[in-house]
Amino acid sequence: MLDISRKLVDELVLEIEGKEQTFPLLLSFDRVLKVFELWKDDDIPKFMRPFLALRILTGVSFDCLSFEEALEVVQAIFEEHIQTGEKEDDVEYDLAGNVIKSSTTSETPQKRLYNVKHDGAYIFASFMQAYRIDLIEEIGKLHWKKFNALIVGLPEGTKFVEVVKIRSYEPQKGDSQEYIDKMRELQKEYRLPDDDYDEEDDEYDYYE
Repeated sequence: MLDISRKLVDELVLEIEGKEQTFPLLLSFDRVLKVFELWKDDDIPKFMRPFLALRILTGVSFDCLSFEEALEVVQAIFEEHIQTGEKEDDVEYDLAGNVIKSSTTSETPQKRLYNVKHDGAYIFASFMQAYRIDLIEEIGKLHWKKFNALIVGLPEGTKFVEVVKIRSYEPQKGDSQEYIDKMRELQKEYRLPDDDYDEEDDEYDYYE
């Protein structure tokens, strides 16, 4: 959650060789997205991922750490500085960058409605439309938490909000079969690439 009553303090404090050291965290939205991307990249060996993530987020190599120590540090950064969900409506991510439902609200994972990386074009267009913000120009500048707050605040009528509404659609009483079929086709068109698809879901019951 973005606390507007205080400045963002992005620091990593570690004890290395018996000395406490503080490292500034580099948490622009593009750097966080790079971490999400590398965490899902099967071409990058798992033992290298925590070290690469730390290099992206701090600009420092932590070769003195073991794999387990580096992984623990990355997870701590993620939980304290990147994962923003604290309420049901907040955005919450796993370490691979997927949007998930807060574990405090339900044990059942929520259907993913968007992926920040995959939906980049929709997000870019919507930021330009709603805020006149060019995200390319904000690379290295716009903080991850501010980026998330702006996503949550996108208004109706923007492309990103339209796509999310399509993905979240469930047929309601009074919806015509023609409308249901149209929404189903749109859901297939805008389906996230790694979502499971069940042919049986094609058959929506008609609501009288």
